[in-house]
Amino acid sequence: MATGWGRWVLAAAAVLYGGVDLFWPTAAGWLRVVAAIEMAGGLMLLAPAAQGVITRTGATLLTAVYLLLTALTLPEVARHSWVFNSWGDTGEQLSRLAGAALLLAMIQPLARRLAKPAYWVFGVCVASFAIEQWVYFAPTVALVPQWLPPGQVFWAAITTVGFGLAAAALLAQRAALPAARLLTFMLLVFAGLVWIPILTAHPQVMGNWTEFAETLSIAGAAWVVSDFLTGATRRGAQ
Repeated sequence: MATGWGRWVLAAAAVLYGGVDLFWPTAAGWLRVVAAIEMAGGLMLLAPAAQGVITRTGATLLTAVYLLLTALTLPEVARHSWVFNSWGDTGEQLSRLAGAALLLAMIQPLARRLAKPAYWVFGVCVASFAIEQWVYFAPTVALVPQWLPPGQVFWAAITTVGFGLAAAALLAQRAALPAARLLTFMLLVFAGLVWIPILTAHPQVMGNWTEFAETLSIAGAAWVVSDFLTGATRRGAQ
């Protein structure tokens, strides 16, 4: 099954995220090991001549790393299950896992059965993003650039509704492809309009780099979903 641009965005985000965690002076030792694996997986997917076993290995490494990172969020969920931010962290990591697993299913015949579960998990994660922005609406408003008309509250509300509508479309499988494409575009706009200015103003803060990389990574996962749905549409038309 052919892959599209989602593979490249997901891979580039993995290299960036892994590079930050690997080379940042204050990063934990165990985190550097995970980061090195994530970076290696991304580089394998980005290699100009990457195909066959190299591509499959890269996708497998990213799937394994994101499975581990998702699992590491679960103790916090168990300790503070009433605090939605704990669940939000799980949803963010799980969405990256879903994207990597779906990509693996698209290029590895032995992993084809991962495609549908990964798709549904991603849809649930998108629903969690809508809930997270609603629960933490004030911080969401604060992230919107002040210069952007017609105002911060407007765009915070629109993007929250956008996540909700995208989740509904993906889970109901109604207009799922345009929803995945619009979701990808919205996440890329987040990365460009929200995190790049923050990075420019405060490049010394590690969290700004990881938030940017994570947003880009989730955008890549959404793009992989779009590529998957595009392939399914083409197969259905044949």
